[in-house]
Amino acid sequence: MLRGCQREMIVLQTRDSALFESAWFVLRQEKPCAGEVDMLAEAERIVSEGARPDRRRRRLGGSMGAFLLGLFCGGAFFAIIWLLLRL
Repeated sequence: MLRGCQREMIVLQTRDSALFESAWFVLRQEKPCAGEVDMLAEAERIVSEGARPDRRRRRLGGSMGAFLLGLFCGGAFFAIIWLLLRL
């Protein structure tokens, strides 16, 4: 949340994105002891880290596979019950 009347910012212009034009970073109130090059490198690292897909995410078909397995097991259960009642 931005409060107050003055904040220092870094605006990082994107080059290769068809979706985004720029990324804005608001510096902390306590002045960082890093130089301009270090701040830009950190901003680039944060942007590139956000562009990578998260490896911990589920596969797209994970929940669909569980649903289909449950559907198959339920169908098999009712088929066995139906066969037992027919005998």
